[in-house]
Amino acid sequence: HYLGREYMYYSRWNDCIDTLIKHLKLKTAIWRDERCASMRFIGRSYINLGRYDEAKVWLEKAINEAPYLRDPYVEMALLDYRLGNDMDVIKKCILALKIRANKKTYINEEFCFNYTIDDLLSISYFNLGIYDLSLYHIDRALIYEPDNERLIKNREIIYKKSKE
Repeated sequence: HYLGREYMYYSRWNDCIDTLIKHLKLKTAIWRDERCASMRFIGRSYINLGRYDEAKVWLEKAINEAPYLRDPYVEMALLDYRLGNDMDVIKKCILALKIRANKKTYINEEFCFNYTIDDLLSISYFNLGIYDLSLYHIDRALIYEPDNERLIKNREIIYKKSKE
């Protein structure tokens, strides 16, 4: 797992994929959180290779491996955001928000418990013309990042649109 993760950090996408698939086949690879992370890292590698269908397959596997963690849902939402699938972004973010526990292990990603989910929701709701929910989520994102210029500008745009 650690070697595959290092390959990911060094943008060695194919080595990452091959190594983490080997990790997942090990009889000793039984910690579901770590298995989920390996699957997420494989998904990230496929994203960086532009192979989005394969990335989705691995992120779905990650969700199924550890449905009690926010991380795979948020990673899938980020991919759906990249692909312009606003309804899927919303579905995955809502599922992620239902998970309140933050186990805070080295496996967990900070972006699963900061402004990211609400930011994604605000953008996706905006794109769908659901401005009241967009405004609600941008305000929630700003609780985490009150000085973030992009979020502040987004709020202005959303607010203006909601008043039209």
